[in-house]
Parts: sequence; structure tokens; C-alpha cells
Amino acid sequence: MSDDLKSLVKNSSILIVVLILTYFLSYNFGVLYNKFIYSGSTFVDLTGVVGIPLSYIFFLILLFIAFGGRKKYWWIGVLLIPAIVFEVYFDFSHLYFPIVVGFAGWFLGFSLRKIINRVQSFQ
Repeated sequence: MSDDLKSLVKNSSILIVVLILTYFLSYNFGVLYNKFIYSGSTFVDLTGVVGIPLSYIFFLILLFIAFGGRKKYWWIGVLLIPAIVFEVYFDFSHLYFPIVVGFAGWFLGFSLRKIINRVQSFQ
């Protein structure tokens, strides 16, 4: 298998894991958002919906930084476009929150990558 195909399979697998984690943990990210920025509705609970782009941003950046193959930054940039559009269109006044979530994902992913590299160097 060529290196490009291996990288494509690896990055596609990471995307699938990101989507699964986003689905299962979006409500938790919505709760976190509501704790810092109250956006409660009297008629409908949108906590899970609010958490979808936040969870997606966090796990996309975290997993691609930690485990991404070649062109991981290109994948991150392209795959963040829908989340950025959603955040700008629906919650521009609180745009700093997804930026902080993305930075937290980057920091944890970068730290995890360093730990993985250190463990691999001992083997």
C-alpha cells in the first residue's frame, strides 16, 4: 500500500472516530457551554445541539494533532469549515468559546503526541 493511501485511510479513520465521539459527547459539551455562557431556552432544550460543533472542534483538533498522518493540518483546516460557519452564523457574539475549546484540543493533542513520541523512542 502506498504512503498516500495509508495516510488517507488513517486520516479517514480519525474522522470517523471524531464523528462518533461528537455524537456521544455533544450533550456534555453543551452543558459545559451553558455553565459558562447561559443560553437556555424556555421551550426547547438545545444543549445537545449547541454541543455538537464544540465537541466536533475539540475532538477533531485533538485527534488529528495527536494521531494525524501526512497533511493533518490540511485535514483540520478543511474539516473545521462547517463548524466555523455554524459558529459564526449562530453565535458570533461568543466566538471566543469555540476558539478556547479548539486551543484546549490542540494543547491536549500536542501533549499526547509528545508523550507518544517519548514512549516510542524508549522502545
